Amino acid sequence: MKKIKAQQVYVLFIMLILSVFLIAGCGTDSGDVANLIDADSGSVNPGTCTKDGPKVTSSNLTDGSTHVPIDTVIQATFSEAMNPDMIEPDDTLTFTLRVHDTKQPVNGKVIMDVTHMIATFTPDDHLDRDTEYTATITKNAETTGGASLSCSYRWSFTTEP
Repeated sequence: MKKIKAQQVYVLFIMLILSVFLIAGCGTDSGDVANLIDADSGSVNPGTCTKDGPKVTSSNLTDGSTHVPIDTVIQATFSEAMNPDMIEPDDTLTFTLRVHDTKQPVNGKVIMDVTHMIATFTPDDHLDRDTEYTATITKNAETTGGASLSCSYRWSFTTEP
């Protein structure tokens, strides 16, 4: 009987430890990501970060662009070569596109050019007409040397009517 109780206590202890790790997270900048996605204004647009380190220097779409074709792709140019494995539209939220109002993610793929300095997000389907979208690249993106971006970036555009 004592052996069974000891095993139960041991299992509960292990479950408690695992729960603490799950609640604490894995050490990513998830608070920054959530705040960036939920923010209404105050975003850092490509080319405007003043901090030292790797940056997004430009995008093919400027913040506030209108009448953007529904078959557009979104490109971002970096100041340094980036790790292509660290810029993906996945749960790390390194390069995402979302419907601005609902924050619904747009499915797509990110491809880096051969220099690893230009990332292109291509949506799986055409974008909806007359809809505002928000592109986000977070500090979770890393250079080939492992340095995180110095700023997270967010900019919006509206598709053609």
